[in-house]
Amino acid sequence: MRKNLYRFLAAGVILAAVAGMAGCSEKKDETVSTAAASEAETQKNDSKAAADTEIGFPKDETITLVVPGKAGGGSDLGIRYYSEGLNRLYGLKTTVTNYDSNTVGHQTVANAKPDGTTLTVATSALNIQYITGNTDIDPNKDFTLIACLQDNGFLTLAVPADAPYDDFAGFVEYAKEHPGELNAGMPASGSNTFLFGMLSKELGIELNSVECASEADRLTNLAGGFIDVGVVGVGNAVEYEKAGKLKVIGTVASDGITIGDYPEELPDNYKTLQEQGYENCTMSIYHYLLGPAGMDEKMVAEMNEAMKAVAEDPTVKDGIASIGCIPGWHDLEESKEIHDKEYAQFVDIAKSLGVCEVE
Repeated sequence: MRKNLYRFLAAGVILAAVAGMAGCSEKKDETVSTAAASEAETQKNDSKAAADTEIGFPKDETITLVVPGKAGGGSDLGIRYYSEGLNRLYGLKTTVTNYDSNTVGHQTVANAKPDGTTLTVATSALNIQYITGNTDIDPNKDFTLIACLQDNGFLTLAVPADAPYDDFAGFVEYAKEHPGELNAGMPASGSNTFLFGMLSKELGIELNSVECASEADRLTNLAGGFIDVGVVGVGNAVEYEKAGKLKVIGTVASDGITIGDYPEELPDNYKTLQEQGYENCTMSIYHYLLGPAGMDEKMVAEMNEAMKAVAEDPTVKDGIASIGCIPGWHDLEESKEIHDKEYAQFVDIAKSLGVCEVE
């Protein structure tokens, strides 16, 4: 079964001071001074209110935010936006630490004291590694879920520019008529592998797996016609499609997300597969703020609530959107529901791939 299948996402506030009559200069100066003093007092009061708020996060210790990946990646940038927001809004002392191996990064957090000083923002890689037996770090037992944050956004399905189909429906029809003949570029194991596993399971198609771990590799091989389909980021997809190097046949996103949620307007061929009528062709990949298992429940509830202000802060929100994600925050109950649903989907896909190592 696995053999068959593997053959197969300041404005600064402008203070407009309009001068009136020339004889009112003294009054204007007095007004501006009063406004400045008032603003300073407001900021002072806001800072005091933040300092007095119970936010769960340790206020007198440095908080280490672990990145389970190298600097410069999406997870790294996202964590750094949150780090800046925690520092600016609550005056917390934070430091960001990268680990080239996401397994080592995950293990570092799982082994830390449950005092809120060592946290991470992890994605589905944590679930996939455990479900496939590549690590014994259990995402459900070795961590405390603090908050579900941004949605990873859109995964773009691209095909060569001269492919014998121009849309996803044509791709599916061709794949069914030529089982095992279309080469899908993907990592040996990862979210893209699971995405193609989901498509194969839901659509009843058979694809041939070709090792293409990086997006750069997939773009090169798509442009050269060496693979027949691959997942790339929206930004690169737009650029390469304009240059005539590939065609986009759709995007994959979470259930209910539409291409209208993307911050820029995109043509119809970027619509999600769900929008195109393939109701079950969705995949949720969220980012979760996690700490070690055993954290105090009151602390976790306060941290979750504190993250709402951080996630909705305009600077943080724009930063998260700039890396292609859909900004968001969910309370503890919603966070658990989302995580459990995502985990269950990956277990189901892993079983269809023949690589599931959990019950």
